[in-house]
Amino acid sequence: GDQMQSPSIHGYHAADSREQSKQSIVAVAGMAADAMEQLAIPEEQRGTVAVIKATTLQDGEHIRMNARVRAQVGTCQLSNEIGREGKPGIGVCKFRPDGKVFAVGGWDKRVRVYSRTSAKMLSVLKGPNDVSVTALDWAAGDGDGSDLTNAGVLAAGSGDGKISVWRAFPV
Repeated sequence: GDQMQSPSIHGYHAADSREQSKQSIVAVAGMAADAMEQLAIPEEQRGTVAVIKATTLQDGEHIRMNARVRAQVGTCQLSNEIGREGKPGIGVCKFRPDGKVFAVGGWDKRVRVYSRTSAKMLSVLKGPNDVSVTALDWAAGDGDGSDLTNAGVLAAGSGDGKISVWRAFPV
């Protein structure tokens, strides 16, 4: 069969305002594989993404880094819809410009939206696409507060050429 694909990792960086030499990043990592390969993975790890927080502390010339998995959250699961010949998992992830939420595009044709701080799933969105979600993006604007960024506009595209647009969790 096909080899397991490389993980899809996306992060949001935020400087800690209390200490100039301390910075943190939250990253989301997940992967997709053939359904039969997924069955070899422990059940609690199938169809999940990990939310990872890494912190760096600069002390003079030395930089220390600590990282931990904050949460492992479910995305898509093996089901009759995906089939044993499908590729369950995630294909794309994108943080909203303010970094408070992120969206994960699944090979189960859905988009899931999560809180960055709690890793709680906020919504499952389904568009008219017939294949896996392969592209995600949040609307960006000029930052003056009157643009689409604050409206929470999220677009998802798939390999069949279809695009879905939602107003998901306005700022």
